[in-house]
Amino acid sequence: MRARYTVVTLCGSTRFKDEFMEVQKRLTLQGKIVISVGLFGHSGDNEVWENMDEDTLTDTKRLLDDMHKAKIDMADEVYIVNPGGYMGDSTWSELRYARMIGKEIFSLEPIDMADVDASIQRTMEIARKAACRQQDWLLHVDGSVSPGRIISFAYKKYDIINPWVKEDYQEAPFAWDIQKEYEVEFPLDYYDRKKVSLFIERIRLFAPQEER
Repeated sequence: MRARYTVVTLCGSTRFKDEFMEVQKRLTLQGKIVISVGLFGHSGDNEVWENMDEDTLTDTKRLLDDMHKAKIDMADEVYIVNPGGYMGDSTWSELRYARMIGKEIFSLEPIDMADVDASIQRTMEIARKAACRQQDWLLHVDGSVSPGRIISFAYKKYDIINPWVKEDYQEAPFAWDIQKEYEVEFPLDYYDRKKVSLFIERIRLFAPQEER
């Protein structure tokens, strides 16, 4: 009878292609099913980005980020490939996401989880401000809004554009003056944890650069 194999997703900068392959082989020989990156954009797959305009490049990178978080969803644990302790913005985003949804985390070089938790707290505050701006903006625009520029998730019959506000107040003009009767203090616990975690990492990218 076939054993239940542990599934592990690798995360890290794609500049470390050799290290990814080495870790993949080692974990495979330990009897684990390894999910890795789809391409090495910083070390060998440069043709992927050729002839892309700026908007297409941005959308493709966001697609790859979302796909890799889906790979984290599929895994039992996450392994961070971080030679010399290096982790770029995308790796930090994947690490925070894995931590928020409760995945077990391993790494090539040690990672202080207190630093990860502090990064999560900072990112949640950035995301809260960005979500309030988004809600405020959507309530004041008269024309149609491009769906691709709205960060949201479905919850019950509602489209959640600000998880710091209860579901039946999403279309109320309360974004900058939240009252206790409709405030959500811990959205990760109030809404679906995976959806909120993904929302936080997505909307962070729409915050002003100086806030990140």
